[in-house]
Amino acid sequence: MGFPVDGLDSRCLKKSHLSLVAFACWCVHLCLLFHPVQEKAISIWESKNFFMELDPLPGAVEALKQMAELEATDVFICTSPIRKYRYCPYEKLAWIEKHFGQEFLEHVVLTRDKTIVSGHVLIDDRPDIVGAERTPPWEHVLFTACHNKHLQLPASCRRLHSWADDWKAILDSKRGC
Repeated sequence: MGFPVDGLDSRCLKKSHLSLVAFACWCVHLCLLFHPVQEKAISIWESKNFFMELDPLPGAVEALKQMAELEATDVFICTSPIRKYRYCPYEKLAWIEKHFGQEFLEHVVLTRDKTIVSGHVLIDDRPDIVGAERTPPWEHVLFTACHNKHLQLPASCRRLHSWADDWKAILDSKRGC
C-alpha cells in the first residue's frame, strides 16, 4: 500500500491550510525491557488482533474529529508499521475505520519514515523521530506517554500531556506559517 506523498505535499503547502500530519491515538512502546520480558512483549505486539483490540487514548477520537472539522485544517493520521508487520498495517487501518469511519481512511499515511511527510505539526509520543529528512517541515509536539514523561524537553519544544490539554492553541499558533 502506498500513499501519494506528492498529493499530500501540494495540499499541505497552501498557506491558508494547517496540516496536522500525525495523531497519537494509541501508545505502545517496548522501552527498555529486560530480554525475557522484551521477547514476550514483542510476541504479543506481533500477534493477531493486537492493534485491533487497543483502546483509543482518552479524548483522542473526539479531539481528532474536532480537528478535522476546523476550517482550513487538514488532518492526517501518520502511523508506522512495526518491523514484523504481518497483521499490523491491516489492523491499523481497520482500527482507524472502526473509530473514525471509512471516510477517514483517505487521511492515513503509513510509513516507517515520518520525516518525509509534509505538514505543520506532528503530534507523536516518540521523542526521537529521525529519517531521511534531517529537518522535517513540521514542528514535533511530544505527546506524553509512560515511556517519555520523564524526559526534560528544551524550552523550544512543546508537549501535549493529554487530549484534554489545549491542542487548539498549538494548532492556532501555526496558522499563517
